[in-house]
Amino acid sequence: MKFDIGWASLLWAAAGLPVSRARVTRARMFVESGWGGRRGVIGLSARTLFDALLAELALPAGAKIIMSGVNIQNMFDLARLYGLEIIPVDINPATLAPMPGALLDAQAKSGARICVVAQLYGSVSPLHDASALRERGVFVLEDAAQAFADRSYTGDANADATLFSFGPIKRRTAMGGGVGVFRDRVIAARVEARLASHEMRSESWLRRRAFKYLLLKALTLPPIYGALLQLVRISGNDPEKVIGEAARGFSGPSLAVSIRAQPPGRLVVLMAHQINTAEDASSRQSACLEFLSQLPPEFTRVGEHAERHAYWLLAICCRKPEEALDFLRSHGFDATRGTTSLRAETPGRTPVAARMLESVVYLPHPAGLSAGARRRLISALCDYAGRSELA
Repeated sequence: MKFDIGWASLLWAAAGLPVSRARVTRARMFVESGWGGRRGVIGLSARTLFDALLAELALPAGAKIIMSGVNIQNMFDLARLYGLEIIPVDINPATLAPMPGALLDAQAKSGARICVVAQLYGSVSPLHDASALRERGVFVLEDAAQAFADRSYTGDANADATLFSFGPIKRRTAMGGGVGVFRDRVIAARVEARLASHEMRSESWLRRRAFKYLLLKALTLPPIYGALLQLVRISGNDPEKVIGEAARGFSGPSLAVSIRAQPPGRLVVLMAHQINTAEDASSRQSACLEFLSQLPPEFTRVGEHAERHAYWLLAICCRKPEEALDFLRSHGFDATRGTTSLRAETPGRTPVAARMLESVVYLPHPAGLSAGARRRLISALCDYAGRSELA
């Protein structure tokens, strides 16, 4: 697990001098602008923005909401919190998006007035049905929480709104924060006004959070991380569960209580810095594409045919993921199956999505490995594939 934030930024968040009101105002203006002419609204998280949007849309209890078949559990939970009935639509693992026409079919059968499509693993695929859905009076929300890499992508042109996240394990993390990008400025203003009614999180909240991620970032340094994994295993706990829960942005019994707050000014300034200093993602993409070109056929490339890919994570699928995981870990590689909280909504109605998540393995990111380590990882994958064929 890697946190995409520098040591200096974490130290500033934890122990830097107080930020002036003028600096926060400038940062807010920067974050809210530059989204292809659409209106940006800042929230504590992408979930906070989704919660406020659902409140403003004020759909009646029992109304239908179309959601692509894979998302984090909290997004499904929020839809149900508002009494909405989820109509899940399966996805194509090659694009990580619903097949063209699938959303339109679901809307025609259900009469849904809102549709949420998640862009997964840093990939972006066109929302083929978005324009036609909007013509039917459907509000189309693009959940691009995992897709931000830099401002080269500002959201699907046919969506009514796009959500971006800067949470702890995201690209260009600010340890929290989200941006909603809205086509309709009236809706944007209403969402912003609702968010302004929430209590603001304190500076000390962010400082404590920064100290936590300083510790976690230190623990991910290779020598320390290997020892930590061993200690967790010796204690009888699941390393993926322990580390994953430690890295989560929000926890606790009440999702609504934890997300209904405003980000402190220091977090807004940190978001602006992370967006402004985002480097061109081409080198990261090149490292992944070169690595994937050497992948043995035993493994399937997830999102191979997405229109663009920021490679937030490097996900592959195989027939026996647990066996592959053990093999890679025995060769010293920190592969995992539980880095994200992605879930398939009602697997019986989204069987393709469910099968993908059941077979997925997240590899160490090639961009964070030396050339030698990348070669050794490919060699280990080839060795595993050879053994699997003989089994």
